[in-house]
Order: sequence, then C-alpha cells, then structure tokens
Amino acid sequence: MNIVVFGGSGFIGSHMVRCLSTDPGNHITVFDHSVAAGQRQGITYVQGSFAAGFDFAGLVRGADLVVHLISTSVPGTESGALSEIERNVIPSVELFQACAECGVKKVVFLSSGGTVYGNSGRQANRETDLPDPINTYGLQKLMIEQALRLCATTGGFDCQIIRLSNPYGPGQNPQGPLGLITKLVYQAINGETIQIFGDGSVVRDFIYIDDAVACIMDVIGNGARNETINIGRGVGTSVSEVIETLERVLPIQVNVTHRPGRSVDVPYSVLDIAKYRSFGSVREFVTLADGIRKTYDFFRKGRS
Repeated sequence: MNIVVFGGSGFIGSHMVRCLSTDPGNHITVFDHSVAAGQRQGITYVQGSFAAGFDFAGLVRGADLVVHLISTSVPGTESGALSEIERNVIPSVELFQACAECGVKKVVFLSSGGTVYGNSGRQANRETDLPDPINTYGLQKLMIEQALRLCATTGGFDCQIIRLSNPYGPGQNPQGPLGLITKLVYQAINGETIQIFGDGSVVRDFIYIDDAVACIMDVIGNGARNETINIGRGVGTSVSEVIETLERVLPIQVNVTHRPGRSVDVPYSVLDIAKYRSFGSVREFVTLADGIRKTYDFFRKGRS
C-alpha cells in the first residue's frame, strides 16, 4: 500500500510511521517541515511547508491512503480566525482536492476531541454532539472536518475523521506547548518548578501514546467508512489529580506553582468512546499511573 503521512515526523506521526513500516507491503512518504536525513527502507522523506500553493498532487498521486496530521498551531498558541483559516484550512482543502483529482482511495484526518466540542458541561462528548469550539484551534479543525466530508463526497474517496483526546508519552517534546503529563514528568525529573494554569480543576481525557496509535490503526483498518470516531480513554482526570499521581508514583520531589487560567481552555473535556469500543482492539488502556511511570523511565533512560 502506498501511504502519505502529512506530519509524519511529529509526535503522533512518528509513532504511526513506525507502526505502518512494520508491514513490508507498505511504502510510506513522510511530509513535514522537518524530516529525517536520508531515506529508510520503505520510507521516503519530503521536506516542505504545509501552505497554500504547494504541489500536493505531486505527493499524493498514486497513494492508496493519505493521513493528515499537520497543524501549524496548537491550543494556547493559535492566532486569529483569519490566520488559522489561511494557514490550516485552505491548504487542507487544496490537499483534499488534490486527493480527489489523483484518485486517492482514502483520507484520514486527525482532528481534536479536546477542542471541537467546546463547553459541554460535565458529560462525555459523543460524536453526535453539536460541535461548539471556543478557540480558533478548534474552529479550524472543525472547518477542515467539514471540508473533508464535502471533498470526499464530491471527489469519490473514503474518509475517516478521528477526534483524539490528549496523548502523552515518549517522543513528545517536553518543552513544547502541548502534552501536560509529558511536560510535568520532564520538569519534575529536572527539578524544575511545575507551573499549571488555573486552580487545577480543568479535566482532560489523557491517553498514552501507544494506546492512541493502536486505536488510530484500528480505525484505519477496521473503522466504518466516512465516519467520525472519538479516541481517548473515556476517563476524565483533573490537573490536580495528575499532580497527585505524579507525587505518588515518582521517586522525586514535585514542586508546583499556579498561573492564571486561560480563556481558551475548556473546563471539562472527556470523550465517549463507545463507537470505538464496538470494533476496537484496545480493551484495557494504560492507566495514568503506569503511563507516568513509562514516561519517567523513558526520560531517565535518556539521561543515563
């Protein structure tokens, strides 16, 4: 199978590419703004900027599967709506149109389960819930979802939209803007004071990276055509509970300070994963405590 992964050098993408490359029948093209030097067996790396006017057709021609993981912003760093549309939505539409023109069979888009639903009270979000994003990151993800559905319908290819919760673990940049648990573990190991936004009551659905990728691969391989599917643990954990777990399972002192809360942060974001459970292979997810231990061991090994 010929597969093109946009964003294949990132946190989720690199784990996905590693998984996809275990099948000797796959040839994978990785597109990203920064890519590995050279070429590994079965993997071609293409460096470029995800922007309007790029020759997407030249990349996706002959592809059976295109996976779209790229975003030029993350929650908390996003810009105004117009900029998000120009930098993320328009290039995505051009990509989808190129997929239609070049006869791509299926496109998978990784959306955001944590932002597209918006404020939903204290209940888990189902795929049928009306999206209502409160930040421009969620807005651009929702617009790309809608564009993909339209392009798939008019262009004659299959699509799947995956709304992922909050992945963490080895391979995530601990000094980047995303990945609360990864950042907290890294800061604790290095004796840094942990800074959290708000009073710690914000609730998220955290999923360890190995589970996240296994679920994504399930969707690609076994999920229904032209569906939107939530991926997470389906378990809500507050930031305060994360800190308490860190203090309990790590053999180091954890120091915490609080910063003012951010208006772009949804107070409660947990996903209903019943649809995934109807066909998925992951039955028991890595617990928060075990995920923290695994992340801790990864960083400790890197320091030895």
